[in-house]
Amino acid sequence: MTPVVVVKPRGKQLSKLAPVNAQQRLIQLWLHDKPDSTQKCYLRYTGQFTGFLAGVGKAIRDTTVEDMVEFSEYLHNRGLAAPTIQTYMAAVKSLLSFAYKTGYIKQNPGAAISLKKVDQRLHEKVLTLTDIALMIRLTERADYRYKSQQVRDVLILKLLYVAGLRVSELVGLRWKDFTQRDITGQITVLGKGNKSRHVLLPEYLWLELMDYRKDTPKDAYVFPSRKGKGMKPLQRQNVDPIIKDAAQRAGLTEKVSCHWLRHSHATHNAERRTPVPLIQQTLGHADIATTSAYIHIRPGDSSALHLPQV
Repeated sequence: MTPVVVVKPRGKQLSKLAPVNAQQRLIQLWLHDKPDSTQKCYLRYTGQFTGFLAGVGKAIRDTTVEDMVEFSEYLHNRGLAAPTIQTYMAAVKSLLSFAYKTGYIKQNPGAAISLKKVDQRLHEKVLTLTDIALMIRLTERADYRYKSQQVRDVLILKLLYVAGLRVSELVGLRWKDFTQRDITGQITVLGKGNKSRHVLLPEYLWLELMDYRKDTPKDAYVFPSRKGKGMKPLQRQNVDPIIKDAAQRAGLTEKVSCHWLRHSHATHNAERRTPVPLIQQTLGHADIATTSAYIHIRPGDSSALHLPQV
């Protein structure tokens, strides 16, 4: 959703509402310019936070630094991984920052909380080219009830890896986002922050996609849900099982997820000395430092290899 307005301080207007309604309205205003997929995630994260506060008789207006620390500990005790807790806390900090800027709260307790950088261990989330090829080939040979579903799953695997798409970008693709370029074509991808980018596809994948499309109208989603006659997208939570099934066929860990294919795209390109700015452009990284991280996770050389045996 493209923002067309700027939310200005409106603490007085919110203060006229009942506390519960004011809090709900605050969250609505905070989310108004964010993509639909982000809104759903942020609602879940902040819903956990407001539920936690309600359990101790508090609301957002009463939040303290101690509440935020205790919420983090609560998430940890529930068994959530450190990166997941970071995501929750980042969303809460964003909400509190917005509440402060709009005048809803007089102090921002989130400003006192700094999030430690979590070791994401990217090298553990990179598949080999053989792994990916095996996932695709065995999916092509798997026993599906419907051939169209099998073709869809294969194309999902290929697009996530070859184009390096995020799962939200994949499910949001419509046929109108595809543009012919000589013997191949490109896709226009709507990424984080509603920023669009263009990704040129290899000829073989373009032809497979066009064969899959047939006479589907351009406004239809490339990967639609079963309901909606092509006008409703496949839900992102329904994509991960497709990837896990393919990984299981290939004898890989059950931890493999959609994002592993994106990590693998970046790493394999870095290993082939593809220019880092080109990888950044294809993946839609806002900061080139994010892309550069892939150069270091599986180095092709090391000064350790140039020392004599001791």
